[in-house]
Amino acid sequence: MALLRQFTTNFSSGELTPLLSSRVDADAYRNGAYRLRNVRLKAQGGCTRRPGLKYLQTLTTEAFQTEAYVYDEDEAYLLLFSNTKLVIVDISNPTAVLQTITSMAWQTAQIGSLVVSQSGDTMFVTHPSITTKKITRTSSTNFSVTDYVFDSSAGMSFQPYYKFAGSAITVTPGGTSGSGVSLTASGNAFQSAHNGTYLRLVDSAGTVRHGLITGFTSATVVTITLSGALANTNAITNWGEQAFSSIRGYARTVTFHDQRLIFGGSRDLPNFLFMSKIGEFTNFDIADGADDSSIQIQIAENQVSEIKGLMSFRYLTIFTSEQELYVPTSENKPLTPSTITVKKQTSFGSGTVPPKEFDGAITFLTKSKGAIREFIFSDLSQAYNSDSITLLSEHIIGTPLDIEAQRESSDQMEGYLYLVNSEGYMPVFMSIRKEKVQGWVRYETNGSFKNITNVNRQIYTVVQRTINNATVTSLELFQNDHYTDMAKQLSGSSSTTWTVSHLPNTLVQVRSGNYSLGTFTTNGSGVVTLDQAVTSVEIGLAYTPEITTLPPEMQLPDGVSVGQKRRIVRAVLDLVSTLNVKAGGTRILLRNVTDDFSQEPTALTQRKEVYLLGWSKEGRVTITQEEPLPMTLNGVLLEVEV
Repeated sequence: MALLRQFTTNFSSGELTPLLSSRVDADAYRNGAYRLRNVRLKAQGGCTRRPGLKYLQTLTTEAFQTEAYVYDEDEAYLLLFSNTKLVIVDISNPTAVLQTITSMAWQTAQIGSLVVSQSGDTMFVTHPSITTKKITRTSSTNFSVTDYVFDSSAGMSFQPYYKFAGSAITVTPGGTSGSGVSLTASGNAFQSAHNGTYLRLVDSAGTVRHGLITGFTSATVVTITLSGALANTNAITNWGEQAFSSIRGYARTVTFHDQRLIFGGSRDLPNFLFMSKIGEFTNFDIADGADDSSIQIQIAENQVSEIKGLMSFRYLTIFTSEQELYVPTSENKPLTPSTITVKKQTSFGSGTVPPKEFDGAITFLTKSKGAIREFIFSDLSQAYNSDSITLLSEHIIGTPLDIEAQRESSDQMEGYLYLVNSEGYMPVFMSIRKEKVQGWVRYETNGSFKNITNVNRQIYTVVQRTINNATVTSLELFQNDHYTDMAKQLSGSSSTTWTVSHLPNTLVQVRSGNYSLGTFTTNGSGVVTLDQAVTSVEIGLAYTPEITTLPPEMQLPDGVSVGQKRRIVRAVLDLVSTLNVKAGGTRILLRNVTDDFSQEPTALTQRKEVYLLGWSKEGRVTITQEEPLPMTLNGVLLEVEV
């Protein structure tokens, strides 16, 4: 027999994939855990109970896509997109709906794949099947939604154009000016849906004119109204139709960069970038070719790559179905029509979830949905790398549907990346790049997470649950001072009865300060009857933090201990500001018989021992907390007999 001692000093590598179960030589093994559920990794290496979820309001049971609209530090909103509706919540009063706008173009099939980008008081919304929209804040209490419209003047529409017809097809005007001018193509080029769309015509003299299609005769003949006089009625080779239309599809993604509005891809032009004139977000005129002119460029690779995402970061970065690219610029080489180049960097390909800026990099979901990578620029190599951040914890990711980032701040050293997946739980990544600390954990709740959004550093989530045998969708907020989910904190006169009307006929946990009052079932009106009167309570759904250590593995005289039966003799838990935990199913008492039990208990910082019995091949210990109280675990010392 041999007695092994292993001190897990931190959990900064997070919950590790079972594929690393034999990698006892890896640093990640010494700093990781077998399971980390409903805990938050801390910068110092320990882990603490995750924030509870504050209940805000009940929503309809529709599918939602949530986005942040931030006007300034004092005025911020949560936008909820659902089937033909836009619901607006003012975060200064998140328990109520500020405004509901109906008859929207987006439908359930588009929810989850809308892309938004905001500049000032206007947010642009794109989808390849929907005309680009503008959401505008007209006052602190009112928003409007309108179609995005390109600039126009004297019959000309300054939008992107492209020749979708074959390169050899020409168009011949029946006149040089005015309305009712026939235009005849040398091959099939038109559909009835072209009515109301624009053509860009460059005649033999180089004169640029626009033609509004006012009538459809056949696939080769339409009637147009010209913006001005053509030089002649000769056949025109240099022509095109508007790039975005019901026929060709609309912009897939959108961003702002270097004072330009940039659209990325469409259904029929999946690998094109369209950039507005500098400072003119509705002008895409490329006529003069000046440095501030609009830019239109095709990403030319061996295969067509659909643009999936754009991000304005150090450079304009482009995420396609096959590659990751960027547009290099500098003080000596600004972004102009004559200088623009697109450089391919890596070839992993992106999915439909928009990328997010996080911890000095751009985080994106690969097209296989099996990995999360970060696109980060190396000053040493002067190039981007796409490193996986899920390599050590690939099992925890599931099938991601939504991604959100929360940066570190003056009162929070850690940055967190949140995923929502189709499985309903939430993988959470903690990263402090400068300290080389990164790890994943898993958040679970009594229900399924559906969406997540960061509004002014507050993390809002849409959760779907079964309450009183009915499906309920609610808006909730991660709150550090909450210890249950779908929770309400109430106060008032001393009473034994408290009401949470959103939780009828539901098993709930009740807390008052540092007292856990127990588990109760509400009545049909959501009333809880306690055993004692209190002046304040938190009432909500239970969730259980869980930390399970990896088996200690060490070199023995006759080889390593892997696979040998072992018995945990003693576990020493390094606890900080903690009340009432269990280790290996054994309750650890954090109050002494000499304490004044008439006073509210104080969360204690101390090391506690627990003696455990039983032989197994795993040699793991599980620390849990079944009551809604504070808990932080810095590390665990295990004494194991092998």
